[in-house]
Amino acid sequence: MSWKKMLLDGDSGGGAVLQGTVAVDPPSIAKASTTNIDVGVAGITTGHKIFAQCQSDLETGLACVATYCPANGTLRLRISNWSSSAIDGAQRAWAYQAYP
Repeated sequence: MSWKKMLLDGDSGGGAVLQGTVAVDPPSIAKASTTNIDVGVAGITTGHKIFAQCQSDLETGLACVATYCPANGTLRLRISNWSSSAIDGAQRAWAYQAYP
């Protein structure tokens, strides 16, 4: 299979790319700390390389520092609060792509 066909088909040889959106409602995150937020995603496995992006602006001070799959069927977003006070982020849509 050519590299061009793999990119167009979303298949790097290990299976199709998974993509979609999930609703994420982070809990209150204490100042200068980090929390993991787990969301169920059918078909995702620990072997996937995952990219995720919030579809609107996060509150000032919050940043997503990692996305990965700790167990099959679970998408984990690791969100840090770099501000000097707790932040309870609003629910937002996040888009993800998972590559085998």
